[in-house]
Amino acid sequence: METKKIFISAGETSGDIHGSNLILEIHKKNPSIKIHGLGRNRMVEAGLQCIHDMSSRSVMWLQALKKIPELWNIYKDCTRFFDEGKPDLVILLDYAGFNFYLAKAAKRRGIPVMYYISPQLWAHGPWRVKKIRKLVDRMVVIYPFEETFYANEGVSVKYAGHPLFDELNTRDIDEVLAGKLKDGEGKAIVSLLPGSRKQEIRRLLPVLLKTAAAIHEKIPSVKFLVSCSNVRNLELIDGITKSFTSTNSKKNLPIEIVTEKISEVIKASSLCITSSGTVVLEIANYHVPMVICYRVSPFSYFIARPFMTTPYISLVNAIAQKTVVPEKLMYRDDYKWMASRSTELLLNEEERERCIAGLNDVISLIGAPGASAKAADEALSMI
Repeated sequence: METKKIFISAGETSGDIHGSNLILEIHKKNPSIKIHGLGRNRMVEAGLQCIHDMSSRSVMWLQALKKIPELWNIYKDCTRFFDEGKPDLVILLDYAGFNFYLAKAAKRRGIPVMYYISPQLWAHGPWRVKKIRKLVDRMVVIYPFEETFYANEGVSVKYAGHPLFDELNTRDIDEVLAGKLKDGEGKAIVSLLPGSRKQEIRRLLPVLLKTAAAIHEKIPSVKFLVSCSNVRNLELIDGITKSFTSTNSKKNLPIEIVTEKISEVIKASSLCITSSGTVVLEIANYHVPMVICYRVSPFSYFIARPFMTTPYISLVNAIAQKTVVPEKLMYRDDYKWMASRSTELLLNEEERERCIAGLNDVISLIGAPGASAKAADEALSMI
């Protein structure tokens, strides 16, 4: 019997994590399947036969223009594999712009396409669902409201749950480190989580540091942690932090950079001030109050704002369909607003408990593991 082949494309760090868990589940159910495609270290360790390592290809907005020649070469190698390797299924994870081109190439060749972890069309660009309907045979989505969104648009769709909770369910937490980071009973720990992309860190970390300084003026006992989720960003984060704290008025700001141990940082925290990515679900999983922000340029803000179709920028509030945690889309450094909301969650026990109760409700909706296995079942049903 001919060996079945699957092609998978994941460009982002989160896609690599979820792609690796998907590969492991597919191989549990059918070890003979060969899986080729685009990914990073985790997917390779799980069994991906990697056509291109995507570790340095995470791009945002206009930065994508600089990568066009490189991405074009990757695209051509993928289409060559479609022609010569003849995969039985193409699975695309997030990474919308590039993956849409792969979907179109696969569709032209009659290869079924499964899109796992949808682009957030429900938040911005809902008109692109027409492209999904034309190019994708099945959407496998990770938020319950996405199933309704796509079904209403006539797209074949299956809700699997969020694969983050598969990852968290198997992750070993260093409780000793989490305890050390707390640095004493009763002391409030505020963590700053500026994201994983260099562009995002450059834009957001200075605002978070200004927020930390404003909080410290009101609550001098607070200690701050800066999360560096990827060691490749340590030099950048360290440089921005040192530049900020070297000014005369900020020398006494108690701040520590912690590399990679993001779960331990969150568990040690009384409050997280964070970018608006998937990390907010991990924070919610540990029931830690948070303030969420997304920083864009004034030009990007006024271009993008009319196309936003959801009142929420964070997944926590979008899932709850109400404001569980404070959030803000900023085109200027509105650190005073962030400091005000942060101090309220630190000092106002009633507001803090209300926030924690809301996070419990969100996790009760989406926090069960098993999404990767369900997505694997969908993939195997298509071949």
